[in-house]
Amino acid sequence: MSGEEVSKFEKLITVLSEREELTPEDITSLTGLSGPELDAAISILRALGFVEFEEGIVRWLGPEVRGRVIIIRGKVDYVIHNPFEVRVFGLEDLRATAKPAGP
Repeated sequence: MSGEEVSKFEKLITVLSEREELTPEDITSLTGLSGPELDAAISILRALGFVEFEEGIVRWLGPEVRGRVIIIRGKVDYVIHNPFEVRVFGLEDLRATAKPAGP
């Protein structure tokens, strides 16, 4: 991933957390992310529970993942964790999905 791509994703997090609700078109104009790149970023943020996407609006929920089970699919290389965070590194692109915790 290039430095330019990283800055686009950082800008995505910044604009979503500041404005709380944006359309995908607004996100494209503010960050430069579009097409499959934007779809992937929104999908990852949805899977992590950071955003929800309803009626064409991306809504920021925040960085806390409470009451959710995160499922990572793909070839995992290694995991680093502490009481405050978990980082999963893959040998290939990983896919994350989230579901509410419980039965």
